Amino acid sequence: MRNIIRIFVSDVKRLATNVVAVVVIMGLSVIPSLYAWFNTMSNWDPYGEEATSNLNVVVASCDQGVEIKGVEINVGNMVVSNLKENKTIGWVFADSETEAVDKVYSGDCYAGLVIDEKFSQDLISFLGGDIENPKITYYENEKKNAIAPKITGKVKTTVQEEINSAFVSTIAQSLIQLSEYVVNTNQKGNITGDVINRLDTLNTDLTTYITIVDSYIGIIDSANSLMEATSMVSGQLDSMMEAGRSMANGADSAVDTASNSVDTVSDMVTKNLKDVEKQIAAMEKATNTLLSDVQKANMLTQQQVDSLKLTVSAVKTSFDSVTNGLKGKYPTTTVDADIAKVDTDFDNITADLDNISKNVGQTNIDVDNISKTLQKDFDDCTSSVQTLSKNYSNKVEPQLKTTMSSIENSISEVQQILNFSSDSIDDVSNALNSYPQMMSFGRDKLVKSRDDATAMQSKLNQLISDVGSIESNEQYNLIITLIQSDPQLIADFISSPVKLNQEAVFSMENNGSAVAPFYIILSVWFGALILIAIIHSGFKSVDELKNPRNYQLFFGRYMVFFLIGQVQTIITVLGSLLYVGIQCEHPFFFWLATSISSFTFTLFLYSLAYAFGNVGEAAAVVLMVIQVAGSGGTFPVEVLPKVFQYMYKYMPFAHGMNAIRECIAGMHGNDYWVYLAGMLPYIAAALVLGLFVSIPCKKLNEKIEESKERTDLLL
Repeated sequence: MRNIIRIFVSDVKRLATNVVAVVVIMGLSVIPSLYAWFNTMSNWDPYGEEATSNLNVVVASCDQGVEIKGVEINVGNMVVSNLKENKTIGWVFADSETEAVDKVYSGDCYAGLVIDEKFSQDLISFLGGDIENPKITYYENEKKNAIAPKITGKVKTTVQEEINSAFVSTIAQSLIQLSEYVVNTNQKGNITGDVINRLDTLNTDLTTYITIVDSYIGIIDSANSLMEATSMVSGQLDSMMEAGRSMANGADSAVDTASNSVDTVSDMVTKNLKDVEKQIAAMEKATNTLLSDVQKANMLTQQQVDSLKLTVSAVKTSFDSVTNGLKGKYPTTTVDADIAKVDTDFDNITADLDNISKNVGQTNIDVDNISKTLQKDFDDCTSSVQTLSKNYSNKVEPQLKTTMSSIENSISEVQQILNFSSDSIDDVSNALNSYPQMMSFGRDKLVKSRDDATAMQSKLNQLISDVGSIESNEQYNLIITLIQSDPQLIADFISSPVKLNQEAVFSMENNGSAVAPFYIILSVWFGALILIAIIHSGFKSVDELKNPRNYQLFFGRYMVFFLIGQVQTIITVLGSLLYVGIQCEHPFFFWLATSISSFTFTLFLYSLAYAFGNVGEAAAVVLMVIQVAGSGGTFPVEVLPKVFQYMYKYMPFAHGMNAIRECIAGMHGNDYWVYLAGMLPYIAAALVLGLFVSIPCKKLNEKIEESKERTDLLL
């Protein structure tokens, strides 16, 4: 242990007393962190609108449009107009296809969209039966950048989906609107209801016809008796209709009187509320006068406070007399809430006066604060009364007037029905009076006509039953429900039937935070790599040590590597959190994972260099290259070639990177500790290399060094 400390102290002294060495050590500490910071910031939000809006995509519409029933439609121009409002991509608009294609080939734009000249015509080609798919040609410059085509490639899909969605939505909406007649034919609410209603009417007419024919037959058989009965019935019906008309006229008069009463009561409520406002204003003025007198006399008496309380109580009573008849009568309005608000304001004023009572008899009274408090409560009360008055005038009065108007309309319809029924009875009486003319048709023909009508009615009843059974069909009811829905809503659903709810699991605030674990681990490895490349791991002379053993030399020199690696770690971690500002749910564990990764990497690379010299340094570079390509830092490991998928689980990058991800996005179970434990085999391998394998390799390393010196080319 003593030799280990001597080696470490000796190394520190040599570094501290050499200015160049100090500068080099400072550079070694800072440079790896710069690698992590700059790469993280460069990948901060490459897919956000602020970034993608800088990618130029050219658009040219050659659409000639189409005319439908005198209406000119140009979908290409509509698409261009919509894209001008879209800021997610740097849209460039060209006047021709040639210009657009030239911009893509020249590299001025990453991609281009050209709308075909027959786009609108092909879009509606289904109307003529000869369907042609409308075309948009997409040009993409894949040479200019490897990632840009992946971003701009979404443009073509987005434009295609928007056009398809708009087309399907428009067609669906039009069809549903045209089908509305199916559900709006009568009060039953659907086409079968209308058919049944009309068939029922026909059935009733046939029944009436059969009844009339039977009556004619009976009239022929018993003419005198029928005429007498008909005259009596006609007279009675006339009397009944006359009585009904008299009752309807009386109801009409009563409604007129009620309507006038509604107007009178509404006017009284409005006027009384205005009076309450005036009373509050007078009460406020009286209060201000009282407080002014108190301020002059510097004394407040109980009599003055009681006088104000009586005034408030009187105004509150006046308000209650106006609003008691309104409470609970108009639930569809805010009248009840407005009344409750005014009651609360009166309670606040009363509470303020109770507080003032505490100052009775005192000579040192804070009149200003009392005045401000009362002034605010009076203002609130006045405002609440004004709100109540406004809501009553705007909501309650129109509701009352609408109700009265509806009643008047109903009475008018009843009067029309009674007048119509009276006329019909007169027509029947006139028809029966023409009995002598009907006798000429003959009884036999009337019997045959009645039998035909009865047979027709039997078939009609069967048809009504068949049509009625359709209403119980589930598919039919589904269609009716669909048609009865909002056409725009159904059209939107048909054009996009699936709604995707996205819920992030261990969400990342930005792309920079997502790639930070990879670049931080890479910078830690890079920091360890430049350490073994610049600082010698071997010893040129150990004469000052007494019988040093291999493990003492190994750990004595490694302590410098370890300390510099930890300094690199602290700078990288603090800079990532405070300077770059990456997302981090667990900062302490973030530092711990990075620190353990630095310890593992420095020990492992130091062992390679200690055991194999320059060959070990070269192996460290190769390992870094392999891990950059196959550690799954940028692309998922599952999409990499099979060889990298196999090597992934043996790469130290993967364990340290995954541990840092747990700290940045959130931890799951014991995954964090499992990932850290995954680096233990590399620590064990490093100790085996440094403490055991390095011993037989020393002579080989000495020969390699001698060969390098003889070449005068290699250091």
